[in-house]
Amino acid sequence: MFKIYSKIKKKKLLHIFFKSKNFKGRQNLSPNNEFLQASVINFTSKKVINSHHHLKHEISNKKRPIQESWILIKGEAKITYFDVNKKKIKSFTMRPGDISITYYGGHELKIIKKNSLLYEYKTGPYKGSEKDLKYFKKTKK
Repeated sequence: MFKIYSKIKKKKLLHIFFKSKNFKGRQNLSPNNEFLQASVINFTSKKVINSHHHLKHEISNKKRPIQESWILIKGEAKITYFDVNKKKIKSFTMRPGDISITYYGGHELKIIKKNSLLYEYKTGPYKGSEKDLKYFKKTKK
């Protein structure tokens, strides 16, 4: 797992990139204080997760950041991470099973192989790209 911190705000975790290769057991990827929570579980034998539901938590009056995660299921992609000042920090090649989590800062995704499949998760509600996104860099297809 790669944790990428801001170069501007040294202790601010911006992104996590997880390579699924050679992973065993369970790993919680997200710090407990972030809105978007992610874990990886590799089941090496049959298992039942007992019936359950999740409890409601009190919602703080703070504005909630929109955080996003991508999981590459099939194909290949390149993920590039940006700091809070829009400067490039690091890039990774995503392969099936790899996970990208963005808490703060920016990110860019380039699909490298045709017919790639990506799962996207983010905090909601999602109000559409006009209200939820701000593009700061134009790239070629």
